[in-house]
Amino acid sequence: MIGAITASQGGLAAATHRYGASVQAIAAIGTSLPAATRVDLSTTAVQMLQDKAAIGMNTAILKSSLESERRVLDILA
Repeated sequence: MIGAITASQGGLAAATHRYGASVQAIAAIGTSLPAATRVDLSTTAVQMLQDKAAIGMNTAILKSSLESERRVLDILA
């Protein structure tokens, strides 16, 4: 049980970090205003969508793991 919680917390932290990096990359492009031909946000946008999905997935796993742990403790009590 603890392994699943630790893994989902680690995955959540990693996905949040990657999402933050993507957001900073977009913000940097917005402040430097490069020529329109040099701006390609598709890769960054795809990365943000993947990270958002990873955050949701790891959050669901964490919730499920904590709920399972709570049920086990209720049974043992």
